[in-house]
Amino acid sequence: MSLSERQVYIFLIPLLVGILVLVSGCLFEQSSPGVPPQSPPENLTYYTEQLPPYNYQENGTLKGFSVDLLEAITAKMGTKVTRENVHLVSWTEGYQTVLTRNNTVLFTTVRLPEREQSFKWAGPIYTYTNVLFARPDRGIVITGPESLKGYRIGVIADDVAIQQLYDAGVNKSQLVPETNVSVIIAKLNSGEIDLWAYPQSPGRYFTGQVTGNYYSFKIVYTLPGLEGYYAFNKNVPDSTVQSFQHALDTLKNEKYAGRTTTYEKILGQYLPSIGLAHLQYLTEEWAPFNYQEGGVPSGISVEILDAIFHNLGVNRTRADVHIVPLSEGFRQAQGNTGTVLFSIVRTPEREPLYKWAGPLTRAGFVVFAPVSRNITITSPEDLNRYRIGVVKDSVENTLLTGHGVNSSNIVPGQTPGDLIRMLEGGEIDLWATGDVTGRYEMKASGADPATFEIVYTLGENDFYYIFSKDVPDTLVNAFSQSLVTVRNQKDAQGVSEYERIIYRNIGVGCTRQTYTDESVVALVNTTAQAIEKNAPDTFRRINAGETPYRDSQNPALYAFVYDMNLTMVAHADNILLVGVNFKGKTDVTGKPFRDEILAGAQKNGTGWVEYVYVNPVQTNLYYKTTYYRLTKGSDGNSYVVASGNFKGCKT
Repeated sequence: MSLSERQVYIFLIPLLVGILVLVSGCLFEQSSPGVPPQSPPENLTYYTEQLPPYNYQENGTLKGFSVDLLEAITAKMGTKVTRENVHLVSWTEGYQTVLTRNNTVLFTTVRLPEREQSFKWAGPIYTYTNVLFARPDRGIVITGPESLKGYRIGVIADDVAIQQLYDAGVNKSQLVPETNVSVIIAKLNSGEIDLWAYPQSPGRYFTGQVTGNYYSFKIVYTLPGLEGYYAFNKNVPDSTVQSFQHALDTLKNEKYAGRTTTYEKILGQYLPSIGLAHLQYLTEEWAPFNYQEGGVPSGISVEILDAIFHNLGVNRTRADVHIVPLSEGFRQAQGNTGTVLFSIVRTPEREPLYKWAGPLTRAGFVVFAPVSRNITITSPEDLNRYRIGVVKDSVENTLLTGHGVNSSNIVPGQTPGDLIRMLEGGEIDLWATGDVTGRYEMKASGADPATFEIVYTLGENDFYYIFSKDVPDTLVNAFSQSLVTVRNQKDAQGVSEYERIIYRNIGVGCTRQTYTDESVVALVNTTAQAIEKNAPDTFRRINAGETPYRDSQNPALYAFVYDMNLTMVAHADNILLVGVNFKGKTDVTGKPFRDEILAGAQKNGTGWVEYVYVNPVQTNLYYKTTYYRLTKGSDGNSYVVASGNFKGCKT
């Protein structure tokens, strides 16, 4: 080889190497520039605690959006960490382990200045809020940090709430640290501590598990919001933490199904404020429960849905509800389409096809006929002599066949308006529908309600919201709990939003009595005698809904107790009312019945008062008559004990 040839080769070799490097760089270029991908080490160990909905175990399976997010993040990094590789331990054990053991990760961990140098961080996962829970009957009012002085506060050892309380001026001697949430709840119940510092959603969850009632404790103070992270032991390589952060950022930005991000989809499986906002809401034209007025969906069910949205912080309104034929609504709800359909009667045939929340209201189903036809129905057999119109796929079909009507005599229509026109035109003889709905739809279609009469009653049924089977149970349960809150939580006037909705749409009804007034008097006397012997224990048992203070056979028969300032100290049916002062507050009609109870007790010792109230075993509003008695407790204080009966219908 000549000198000139060697010189050429010497020049070409580095040139070729450079080209190969550039080519390899192009071949292996990352889809998102910045941080190079790096799978977590094989020996990286993950720790978490029982903190729903972030991370928790249910029926032996680890769940929560922090867990789902961990799987998605590590899958992005190339090595998916499954939930079987995550250790569920107490918070204190997990925190101390990740502080001291190499190649470990702890979640969900709040990032604080005091912790900043103790870990390496990736996040944030989500923001959550610590609150202070108290027993409702204690009457504790916290208006600011200065009000916390003197109270004994239960906390989880090593939890971020401890630092938050220190920042609020709480003395270390006030704190009662434990490693088990159930122990703290037991101490709060027994009076060993006054307050409990814990995240709001997990706190409600554990309260429900331990006491059987999500609302056994009331929130008396809210601490500043905090952001949760994945916390890595200090020896984990920076490149791994950076890759972890890069994958999380990608999930927060990449779109899923063109509508939302993968991150939002994961959180939406557990957080109702996110998940419920991504569902579609369908209903039919069936006034006064759901109908369109002025181009906007209206009615009882729509208004209740609006209240649930507000209660859960869901960024949706009644304008997001779509009115469709009922058959189309059922078709959508039977697929995995993220659908909510209402107002639907619950039947054995429908039960397994959907998930259910409710009931929300009740209505009677009847059969209308033109007055001019002089049709008389004295038995179910008479119905088979006529053509009966029903809305296609509605519960009226089931009710009629249940009464022995042949399917050949049932004529389907798409809407109530269609059936009214068919009835007026002689295409059908009878129309099966709701009693209130029928009158409303007649007016809406321009027909004179006076020209139609009810010739037969099919029965009464409750109505529900139904969810397609792909909607997570966590969202359905949160929706159901919010419905309970809308029904039971009283406002400044002493009236719930549910009571206002029912009253302005259908007014007040009567109901079949299931127990006697003598039973009411007996319960009041039994409760008064127990308070005279041991007031604190009796109040505790009443608030727990124990027998005899809430009748297990007739749950509408329950006791409640006021002090002489009209503050509710015990209520066997609605714990949300305990600790609330009702002086000057009224029922939905504006009657100050509680003031009348107190005045009557002070003047006469015992008596009766009538007002309008919700029935715990039936939806809607009813007339109620309550017996009260003045008594003196073992603590030396006077109380008014009461119980009532819902008025029967007079024939």
